[in-house]
Amino acid sequence: MAISALVQHLNTVGSKGVGFVFTDRATPLSRDGFAGRAARTLQNNLESAAMVTPPALVIAALGSETDVIVTTALIYLAARVGFTAAYWFGINKARSASWAIGMAAIATLTYFAIEQQIIS
Repeated sequence: MAISALVQHLNTVGSKGVGFVFTDRATPLSRDGFAGRAARTLQNNLESAAMVTPPALVIAALGSETDVIVTTALIYLAARVGFTAAYWFGINKARSASWAIGMAAIATLTYFAIEQQIIS
């Protein structure tokens, strides 16, 4: 997510100049081209992080990391990296597939978090 924010910021500085960063941003950034894709990528990454954090915290707090849970978390991470790259470069089918894989991983981690709470 930090890389996504950094890329969006550097793109803004590159296209609008350093001075724009210090304005009130009354003039919105373009949502076209790479600038728009970078902004939407960051927004989606933040939304995804908000969904994956609660089950991850529950699993970590309960100390219930299994090989399946760790693998699911790594799949989520790989899916988000793939999503980000595909969104930046406008590869729509790969972006959608990566998004779906990431959402499935979130659902799986949520299931494990709920299951672990019931067992505990």
